[in-house]
Parts: sequence; structure tokens; C-alpha cells
Amino acid sequence: MTKIKSLIFVLIFFSVLYFTTTIYADQVKVNIVYPINGATYPITDPAPGPLKSAYFASSFSVTCGGGSHNVKWGFDGGPALGSSSFYDQTSIQFVHKLPGGAHVFWVKSDCGENKVKFRIGR
Repeated sequence: MTKIKSLIFVLIFFSVLYFTTTIYADQVKVNIVYPINGATYPITDPAPGPLKSAYFASSFSVTCGGGSHNVKWGFDGGPALGSSSFYDQTSIQFVHKLPGGAHVFWVKSDCGENKVKFRIGR
């Protein structure tokens, strides 16, 4: 009887594990690849110290359901730096000159949004 109870426990445990990982493995609609939230750029050793400005690369992807969609992106509280129309999914990479200090990179689409905070220089 104890083997049957053990087998039932193992089956229940793995069933719960399967369903909870499936829930958390859902794809994020707006995925900001770069910059990394909370990071300081440029990454150098030793750290760069204060910077007046720097050219900075950003990268993100957007995956929505089938059909036509729109996305826009920018920095801080300013207006959108760029926008695009796409079908189903898109991936964007670009370089932009930013002043030193704290920044927020944001991406907004009609199926989701995301933002990250980072710094240029110390």
C-alpha cells in the first residue's frame, strides 16, 4: 500500500510542477533585450565615472497574436523616438546618443508594454 501512495504522491507532484511551469513559461509580449534593468553603461573595467554622453545600443522584440500591430519606443518621459507597424512579431535594434545619468527605456505596443531603468556613466 505504501508503494501506491508513493506513486500517487509522485504523480501529483509532477502534475502540479508541470502546470505551474507552463503558466510561468508564457512568452512575454514585449521583451527588452538591451539595456538590462538596473545596469550602468558603458560596461568597462574600471567603471567609466561621470560621462557627458554616450552612443548606446538598444534591442527589443514584440510578439503579438496574428494580425497587424503597432509599436513605439523611446527614452525617459519624452515623445516616441521611433515606431513601426508589423504583422505577428518584430525585432528592433538601434543606436542612440544619450546624455550621462539615469534613464528609462520604454516600449509600448497594442498588445503589451515594458520598460527598464539604467544609467549612462556613474
